[in-house]
Amino acid sequence: MEMKELLTFKKIIEEGTFSQAAKQLNYAQSTVTTHIKKLENEIGFLLFERGWDARLTE
Repeated sequence: MEMKELLTFKKIIEEGTFSQAAKQLNYAQSTVTTHIKKLENEIGFLLFERGWDARLTE
């Protein structure tokens, strides 16, 4: 788990979408997706319900 992945996670929560988080972080959207997939693989469950927005799972 790397700090940049955790910062990406935090920014998605703040912004509400992967694309808005990517813009704020100056990352490509694919980079944001990769960061979240790495976190999800490491902890073993999905962090977000994906749709038009990104909602935390319970």
